[in-house]
Amino acid sequence: NPDDSVTTTARPVERTAAEIERHGITIACFTPGYLTQMAELLGEPASRLPIRSYTVGGEAMSRANLDLVQAVLKPPRIVNGYGPTETVITPTVGIAMAGERFDAPYMPIGKPVGDRAAYVLDAELQLCPPGVPGELYLAGGLARGYLGRPDASAERFVADPFHEGDGGGRMYR
Repeated sequence: NPDDSVTTTARPVERTAAEIERHGITIACFTPGYLTQMAELLGEPASRLPIRSYTVGGEAMSRANLDLVQAVLKPPRIVNGYGPTETVITPTVGIAMAGERFDAPYMPIGKPVGDRAAYVLDAELQLCPPGVPGELYLAGGLARGYLGRPDASAERFVADPFHEGDGGGRMYR
């Protein structure tokens, strides 16, 4: 828009910050990489933006980037919306309040939202004890499978052994 008060020559993060300020935006959603660029390129002045909460998604947010964003942008809250497309958007949400730190190398994906379930299972679809590696399975709010790809659907969308008695649900592997 030629009447726009922000020039088109501004770097994307500068333009984003100007639009946040101009419109009084309080909740913004970005990839972790873009939010990290905001912290790196805009620095401390970006901490004065009216943001109450940033939501990140689309890729993992490293602990180092989370620490940088918290230190520079100083948001009261960062929400990590995790979920593959097959789980029909954001089956789990993790929240980091101002100054909160994690020991994990990445921001936790959090807890299931609504009627969703998340399991870390071994090769026999048994629950792994806390701290034992396994594969993540998500249940509730799933796609029906891959269009025209029954073999891929059968491999990734498996019977949910935890809900056999109520009509049998499915999990996304």
